[in-house]
Amino acid sequence: MRRISRPVWIVIFTISLIVLLGGTFFLFRYLTEKDRPVTREELSQTVSDSATTPQESTATEPATTKPTEKPINSFGYAMDEYDDWEELNFDRLMQINPDIYAWIYIPDTNVDYPVAQSSNNDDSFYLSHNIYKDYQFSGTIYSEVKNSKEFDDPVTVLYGHNMLNGSMFATLHYFTDPEFFEEHTTCFVLTKDKIYTYLIYSAYIYDDRHILNSFNFTDEDVFRSYLESTLNPRTYNGNVRDGVKLDEKSRILTLSTCTNGVSDTRYLVQGVLVNEQLRK
Repeated sequence: MRRISRPVWIVIFTISLIVLLGGTFFLFRYLTEKDRPVTREELSQTVSDSATTPQESTATEPATTKPTEKPINSFGYAMDEYDDWEELNFDRLMQINPDIYAWIYIPDTNVDYPVAQSSNNDDSFYLSHNIYKDYQFSGTIYSEVKNSKEFDDPVTVLYGHNMLNGSMFATLHYFTDPEFFEEHTTCFVLTKDKIYTYLIYSAYIYDDRHILNSFNFTDEDVFRSYLESTLNPRTYNGNVRDGVKLDEKSRILTLSTCTNGVSDTRYLVQGVLVNEQLRK
């Protein structure tokens, strides 16, 4: 067998070292990268500064009512104080990016983000691009083109990364704690015209199958069977809210993120639509 000369070994070692260091660098950036500013206050200021005419920048925007405080079936809950929802003017948000169509908020988590859907049929685009359409590891909370932007599908799935710095959908993992799950019942989705209130009823580890491609939710039997599976997830650490009843008229919001362990698993937090109100 022909021996590899020392110079060749040096070249191989150098290339391997560069690949290793480069991979480590990009993995570190992926896990620790901070998001660009996307708070409600910062977005409000950004879009205000980018108004195209003096009339647009000085016009008085109509006030937006905050989510109403009301019991959900037999589940009473104390609503948090909500910040200025009137800042979420979607005409202005779309000046930043016309793909933005919703905003999701879960009290006592870091989930307080705009939601986008790619207009070029590339469902993977916002997996690695921020709301400014710039490349970014943390991406954007997004839905796929299979889902309606009106949240009227049997199941709507929103995706977000499980970032080490706690951003995007990382804090969905709070719902693994039974006490946190018990005390936090509500997810809000705001669109240009409506406020959707969801009762969070189930949170569990699932496999990495593509939910919208794996089930024909237009088939009532399939949908009913799927709903039953969300109420009885086959997992060792799932949390399910007692007393929740689902039927073929239920509208489910599924929030999906990676787990902290096996790569072919996902952590799902699911809510059922319990209130839909117009923004005034």
